[in-house]
Amino acid sequence: MNAPGRWIRGCALLMCLCAVSAAWAKPHRYRTDPDHNPYPLAAVAYATVVDGELLWSRNLDAPHAPASLTKLLTALVLLDSHWDPDAILTVSRDAAHTTPSRVGLHTGDRVSAQDALKAMLMHSANDACLVLVENNSPSLAAFAARMNARAAELGMHDSHFVHPCGYDEPGQYSTANDLLRLARAAYADPRIADIVSQRQGSITADSGRRIRRLSFRSTNHLFGEMPGIMGMKTGYTAHAGRCLIAVAEQSGHRVWLVLLDSQKRWWMAHHMLVAAFAAAARGATPRLAGSPQHIGGT
Repeated sequence: MNAPGRWIRGCALLMCLCAVSAAWAKPHRYRTDPDHNPYPLAAVAYATVVDGELLWSRNLDAPHAPASLTKLLTALVLLDSHWDPDAILTVSRDAAHTTPSRVGLHTGDRVSAQDALKAMLMHSANDACLVLVENNSPSLAAFAARMNARAAELGMHDSHFVHPCGYDEPGQYSTANDLLRLARAAYADPRIADIVSQRQGSITADSGRRIRRLSFRSTNHLFGEMPGIMGMKTGYTAHAGRCLIAVAEQSGHRVWLVLLDSQKRWWMAHHMLVAAFAAAARGATPRLAGSPQHIGGT
């Protein structure tokens, strides 16, 4: 190939690469198709919502293991059950030796319900989760039945829960749409909203012989990485993959993001949140574009 031909071919290749880069760097304008998916590699299923309206999505109503995103529903059920934040709960052997992640409770430790709730929501601690559930219900199955009843009240009609801590169990599933409904309902409770907005916390464990103060950090790595992050919950199991629900607010716009089984959870979340706020700022969101598609309840 002569020099001009090589130059033309090189320019064409460069233009293609620029077009691909621009497609990822700039948020796509909202369209009315039900599965508008400008980020096909973001996650197996996802939803991005700006000011209550769907912006982008993939496999919105496909069933998927919810991992520890389940704990938001567990928290709602606990808080609806004559909640006493000062109640002192005893840690069982099952709770102390459950599957990680754990905050480090020992068999026989006594902890406050409020401390355990913080550890469950911020650090996704399964030992704290089981302490709360065991002291609230005669069995995990009985508690799961209450979870499913509460999910039905929220309109989560494509979900079913078996284990309150989000372990992989046959018959445990949800969808991006249903989990968005759950997240918005949970965040509407100021007790949950306050906890998930914190970056670090601690739990006091009294063994009767000595008192230990166990410090932990939020599993939400978006804190400190971009302005406006308000929470909310992470999750991971072998079956579910890496999952995330995030909520952020900038310049009067609120963005919700649900990622289910995302290979690059934090990079994608940051990128999609920035793009969603950019779309809102220039009026390319569903409500402003005049083609609303409501999602995830009110």
